[in-house]
Amino acid sequence: MSATSGAMLGLAIATGNLACLAQQATIPFKQLEHPPLLYASLAATDDKPVDGLFSSSSSTAGSTGEPVAAGFERMPPVRVLRTASARFYLLNGFNLGMGALDVGMTQHCIANHQCREGNPLMPSSLAGQIGVDAALVGYGSFLSYKLKKHRSKMWWLAPATGIVAHGVGAATGFAHR
Repeated sequence: MSATSGAMLGLAIATGNLACLAQQATIPFKQLEHPPLLYASLAATDDKPVDGLFSSSSSTAGSTGEPVAAGFERMPPVRVLRTASARFYLLNGFNLGMGALDVGMTQHCIANHQCREGNPLMPSSLAGQIGVDAALVGYGSFLSYKLKKHRSKMWWLAPATGIVAHGVGAATGFAHR
């Protein structure tokens, strides 16, 4: 072991022992009765320092204990755009519902031997269609959420496309019923 490694190991052991001794130290309850006052120095707009976080003089903030706002401006609250709003849930929920209706009508039509799946990439089994539909709806909802979060005005396009595509599939299923 080199001298540097030995010194580092000794320092780590000593620091660890100090930390253990500090953790085992007892604190008298008299020190815990009153919370400690925190003081800070804030720069006022007229370059006069203000001591303390809470002012006790009546000229700056009154005796109500309001925080001192020297050098800071009060800003009105910013209206936050809710990403997951009622319209978001309605549109994406309708997309999911139309997808389920499309799969149901397609399976009913296939079971009666009156039609077949028109999409060559879509499997003919129920489990396969539900899996592909869930993946498409999930991706469309994710894309819609990301677009709405970044304040894009086109966030509704992904679920609307899914609604139209599944609506055509469900209408075809009703036509061949």
